[in-house]
Amino acid sequence: MKKSTLLLVLIIMAGMTTFAQIVNLTFTGRDANNQYVPLNSVRITNYSQGWQEDIYWPDTVLTMQVETGIQDLETQGRVSLQLSQNNPNPFEGTTYANLTIAEAGDVAVEITDVTGRVVGTKNLTAQSGIHQLRITLSTAGMYFLTVRQNGHTTSIKMVNRGNGGADAIEIMESVGANDHASIQTSQPKNGPKYYTTRPFQLGDQMEYVGFATINGHEVASAHVNQAQNASETFVLAFDEAQNNTDAHPCPGTPTVTDIDGNVYNTVMIGTQCWTRENMRATRYANGDTIHFAMFYQESYLDPYYYNYSNSNIPFEKRGYLYNWPAAVHGLDTSSSVPSGIQGICPTGWHVPSWDEWDALRIYLGSVNAYHCGSCVECIAPALCDTIAWVGDSLYNCVPGQDLSLNNATGFSAIPAGYHWGTDDGFSGSGTYTGFWSTTLSPGSPDETGPRYGLLIRNYVANAAYSTYFKNYALSVRCIRD
Repeated sequence: MKKSTLLLVLIIMAGMTTFAQIVNLTFTGRDANNQYVPLNSVRITNYSQGWQEDIYWPDTVLTMQVETGIQDLETQGRVSLQLSQNNPNPFEGTTYANLTIAEAGDVAVEITDVTGRVVGTKNLTAQSGIHQLRITLSTAGMYFLTVRQNGHTTSIKMVNRGNGGADAIEIMESVGANDHASIQTSQPKNGPKYYTTRPFQLGDQMEYVGFATINGHEVASAHVNQAQNASETFVLAFDEAQNNTDAHPCPGTPTVTDIDGNVYNTVMIGTQCWTRENMRATRYANGDTIHFAMFYQESYLDPYYYNYSNSNIPFEKRGYLYNWPAAVHGLDTSSSVPSGIQGICPTGWHVPSWDEWDALRIYLGSVNAYHCGSCVECIAPALCDTIAWVGDSLYNCVPGQDLSLNNATGFSAIPAGYHWGTDDGFSGSGTYTGFWSTTLSPGSPDETGPRYGLLIRNYVANAAYSTYFKNYALSVRCIRD
């Protein structure tokens, strides 16, 4: 697949009044050739205020406001007339641009072609604030959109590739500088602007990520994280090829072999490289043997594993169930958040910490293709294999509902069950899987206290953490160093 670079351009314009400052976020996607790439959606997260908004195409703008008691004279003095880059650009006959006006008055809007011929005009008397322009053009070509007011001029270049049926300029939306009450909490998401009245203050820590379909796959842009303070223009270049490696073998490491000669396929998900099957080693990389347990073991300290036979799950996928000392052999228990522990894993790999499991969950939550419907947290089906999960028709978006819809990530989680600490302690085959992490659960840094693990069940839509005692036996997946 040809490597390309996608640019996510966030043009953020702000207008300030005595009562409210309007912050307008406009989003555009671009590739390495600076060509427009349509965004399926954009996710905006305000970590300071604890909220998240998704806007969906054709929405390209999120407008927020800050309640203040003073006027931002510096901003008003600096921006008297501002025109955002149109979106989309290039466009197929119709496009949109945002015009910010600091002073009420007469405004002239004009479209010219590359020869200077005027193909459309619009004169209006406008209030201060943000105004949305809808531009339609009937002939393909390069054009200039120019706005003039009181001796000030601003202009942008546009590329049309289609026929919009006419040459025209329309005023679609206006947010007057003294009319902040007109901003609505809920707008139908069928236009190019979306308003929110969720709380926002200058300096809030924000995150922006866009989603676009490229080469038949929906991919995520790099995440923009920063404190939002003022009017700025952000150009973020990111390597789209990273997203296209999802569900494929890890570049340069399609397989990995343990000391017993077992070969494991690998899978790339986001920036993480995972083993695609559960561990089935009986020795550590240094040659030490792991004790095989026939029955329940009382000891919390001795490393051992179980072989739970289930003819419906191939052994190459199911692997063994290991107690925690076996999984994380060599762990320094003085740390409550250990990481990078090789344990049962081959050299160059390690048992994941909870932070690494959580990073996987967060990444899957950021990619719409891994959600079930519109549920951001419903990522369990995307992690689970298309075999062995016992169906459960009482719940939606669960691994056991429709096996053909599982495994979008290629992670191939198998319901191998677990052993929970009695003589007859095997349970959950076909309905349950748990994976160890190296992380102690909060408040339990003792030898017997619970540890974090990742839990997936056939009737639950999310993949969540759970706590297990050290003598429980779970599956183990490894992550590359």
